Amino acid sequence: MKNIEFRCQSFTATTYVKGNRLPELPPLAEPFLVLPGKGQVLTIPCNDDIPLAFGVRDRLIGGTQVSLEAAVKEEFSAKLHATITQFALNTNEIEIYMGPCLTFSHTHVERKLIEELMERGYRASCKRTDGVEFLDLPLLVLTQCRKQGIPMTNIHISDYDTFENPGILYSRLYGDNENNYTIIKSN
Repeated sequence: MKNIEFRCQSFTATTYVKGNRLPELPPLAEPFLVLPGKGQVLTIPCNDDIPLAFGVRDRLIGGTQVSLEAAVKEEFSAKLHATITQFALNTNEIEIYMGPCLTFSHTHVERKLIEELMERGYRASCKRTDGVEFLDLPLLVLTQCRKQGIPMTNIHISDYDTFENPGILYSRLYGDNENNYTIIKSN
């Protein structure tokens, strides 16, 4: 089976599917990593959380694993803002990629959290069906990126849901303990 690949001007992201041999690369050791310069390679291990990479023009800037908790607490947004400020990045040139993760119908949350997020301007990320509350984590992070001034055309979300693709991706909801590895390479 082919790996899941996304390519933009800044970087190429490859998520290795079950059964495909992973190259020998060190995993991302920090919760948020900034790699100024060209020729960078970064590995993001995830299982249902979002593997996220961002870059400008012809270089990878950084990446992280965005958990539900980090997105709700706006930790990712704060770190992205600090990186934009520190490196004086033009938000119109930033490219964001969110790899395979859980989507809307698989992220159950409490009603209190949905109400809080709606009050904070994240209504589009919240849903209630048959009395069950759901949160769309990629859409929540997309909204945070838009609030930073990153154009919609520069934000890309994988078509793959980790739960809906058990034949090729690991998911905690299926009881998998293994990670999906997304390798990001600067172009």
